[in-house]
Amino acid sequence: MNANPVFSLHIPTKILFGCGELRKLATEKLPGKKALIVISSGTSMKKYGYLDKVVELLQENNTESIVYDKILPNPIKSHVMEAASVCREQKCDFIVGLGGGSSIDSAKAIAVMACNDGDYWDYIPAGSGKGRPVTKALPVIAIPTTAGTGTEADPWSVITNEEAKEKIGFGSTLTFPVLSIIDPELMVSIPPHLTAYQGFDAFFHAAEGFLANCATPISDLYALEAIRLLYKYLPVAVKDGRNLKARA
Repeated sequence: MNANPVFSLHIPTKILFGCGELRKLATEKLPGKKALIVISSGTSMKKYGYLDKVVELLQENNTESIVYDKILPNPIKSHVMEAASVCREQKCDFIVGLGGGSSIDSAKAIAVMACNDGDYWDYIPAGSGKGRPVTKALPVIAIPTTAGTGTEADPWSVITNEEAKEKIGFGSTLTFPVLSIIDPELMVSIPPHLTAYQGFDAFFHAAEGFLANCATPISDLYALEAIRLLYKYLPVAVKDGRNLKARA
């Protein structure tokens, strides 16, 4: 870290963290009245009742919702464009990303394309992208059911352009989630091997953040505490996935 650091800190996302915090979706002030819920093409969100619970809580909050359930583990541009079209047609005014990093990343990208014309790659500032400025995006609520990516608290989204064979990250101040609900109770269904993988993903993010040239005193605090907690609790969570203290 630079001995005389100069840095800025901008984290506009409101975070609700803790066991049972998902229930606050029924009472929290929401950014709209009709949500597009974005989930993966897998079965977990339906199998474990997470999708039904989110729909129910939104209804309690007088909010309609529709579901887009095609997201792949490595999200693709065509699904972003398709979901954005559905969002416009159904007049949704905010997005809920429910699941792992792929669903939440996709929610951010969909939020951009629901408000802007052209192709998603028109706004990508690298590769074959055109780097058009993003001037608006729908609000995003992130509800992670995995731990490791950190996408629920940052503006970044990594999407693959199938035609160009490019996988590029993109984000802006407009794609920070306005609200993230991190409830460890949604993570007890993660099997041991995936718990371990996600824990190491979090470790690598923390180590990279600590070693980066752009590290700051504040990022160092977060990184070192993350590493300490992973060292102490990841083995416990792998051994007993229902240990909520370790999950938290």
